[in-house]
Amino acid sequence: MKSVISELSVLVTDDSLTQRQYAKGLCSELGVKDLHDAANGVDALNVLESRGVDVVLVDLEMPIMDGVELIRSMAQKKLASSVIILSAKDPILIASVGTMAEADGLHVLGTFQKPLLPDALECSLLRFIQDTKNKAAEPHVQQDNEVTAVELGEALANNELTLAFQPKLTVQGLMLKGVEALARWRHPQKGVISPGVFIPLAERHGMIDMLTRHLLQAAFQHKRTWQNYGLRFNLAFNLSPLSLADSDMVEWLCKMAEDHGIAPSEITFEITENALLGELASAIQTLARLRLKGFHIAIDDYGTGFANAQQLSRVPATELKIDRSLVHRAAARPQQRTILASTVDLAKNLNLTTVAEGVETDEDYRIIADLGVDLVQGYYFSKPLFPEDLLVWIKSGLSQLRRQHEKH
Repeated sequence: MKSVISELSVLVTDDSLTQRQYAKGLCSELGVKDLHDAANGVDALNVLESRGVDVVLVDLEMPIMDGVELIRSMAQKKLASSVIILSAKDPILIASVGTMAEADGLHVLGTFQKPLLPDALECSLLRFIQDTKNKAAEPHVQQDNEVTAVELGEALANNELTLAFQPKLTVQGLMLKGVEALARWRHPQKGVISPGVFIPLAERHGMIDMLTRHLLQAAFQHKRTWQNYGLRFNLAFNLSPLSLADSDMVEWLCKMAEDHGIAPSEITFEITENALLGELASAIQTLARLRLKGFHIAIDDYGTGFANAQQLSRVPATELKIDRSLVHRAAARPQQRTILASTVDLAKNLNLTTVAEGVETDEDYRIIADLGVDLVQGYYFSKPLFPEDLLVWIKSGLSQLRRQHEKH
């Protein structure tokens, strides 16, 4: 990925020589060769007027012309399209400036508190590359339910974000083995906001740790409630790649489990290949420590082209989640069935639990049963359920599901 990043041109704007050198050093380590710097907004505009730059890092607090003025000038004069906004100030303030920049038509790759972390910078630059490709393939269309980082911050403060849980069942016998926690946001005016919208938004604006901890706390509380009812099943939770860079995350999770009386072995953290796009050693360190503490690790979306066999040697995983794209209609596609079968065999040889995701038809269910997949998850069995609905489903819906399949 560094070879792709090396093709970018970056301008670092900061009145502190130390901070400029630090940011330029991070860019150099990632392979960026076309590097420029400016000590204030006026100098930055001079640079931008003399050459094209892909990404501009902007510090908000600068003399002569501050970062806010610089961002507006860049947008109005169309001197640059993509920015990373930095400041030592409050994250919500930084996010507000990010919202202003987006309203002015700029592409905000991230809004972060100083110091800028290496993995945050790398993810932002990779996002520029990916978004540029997506934009070339399909022009952006404004959506009615687009939201800002400020709205997300307000949603967290007002407890608008919640969790739904999708059951994970044993393929043989359809026994409840666990649930996957899925974030949900019901905006009071804009309705349901997709996690595909607000999770990347949180990552871009440095709010992902706050969001992750908020949702994890809710997930642990639900699990504790279920245990009080005598229900013991695994809880799976998706971790953002940026969360793996949080040095306090492992200790915090251990304390959360202890405080709620939950065995780490009953918690699974799901990660995608994006988790390894940042600093690899840091991500592996966090995952290895989680395993040492007894938590389980699942490789998510396997078979999409993003997750691949190389991950299986890198990640201390206990579970492999096979993506719907590999499962759906495999019975009617011999080559796909062969790939699916070999994936299941590979996972078994590595002593990984296999989970088939996105199962929506009886045909899909039969093929994964024939291939010996361990667990199944998908709308064919149950959609994601809010906590109160999950309890009802466990009491009545699950037994009804078993009876239906016993008739087949």
